[in-house]
Amino acid sequence: MDDVFVARVMSNELHTVDDDATVSTAAGRMLEAGVGSVLVVDAADRLRGLLTATDFVRLVRENDPEDETPVGDAMTTDVVTVGPQDTLSDVADLLTTAGYSHYPVTTTDDEVIGMLSTTDLTAHLAGL
Repeated sequence: MDDVFVARVMSNELHTVDDDATVSTAAGRMLEAGVGSVLVVDAADRLRGLLTATDFVRLVRENDPEDETPVGDAMTTDVVTVGPQDTLSDVADLLTTAGYSHYPVTTTDDEVIGMLSTTDLTAHLAGL
C-alpha cells in the first residue's frame, strides 16, 4: 500500500461552489451529483472550505436557516487536505486520527485538483 499515491485513487470529478453561494444552491448541487460534500473554491479554484452533509445537519440544528444562508457561513474552514503524491499509508493515518470522510486533494498553492473519499479508498482496496 505504500507505493499507491492519492492521485491514482482520488476522484477527478469535482463539485464546487463559491463561498457566497447559498446553502440551498450547494444542497441542490450535492443532490444532483449524489455526493456528500462540495468544495468551496475561489475564482482560481483555490480551496476556501468544504461543505458536507454533516455541516447541513449542524446548520439546521443550530440555526434553522432560510434558503438564503451563504455557504461561507456554514462550511468547514479548517479543511484537512492531502497532496497527489501522498501515499495511501499517509492517508490511512489521517483516517484514524482526523476522522473525516472527505479529503480535498490540493497542490502546494491550494489549487483543488481532486477529492479523496473513504468510498474511493474502499473501492481501491476492493479492487474495483
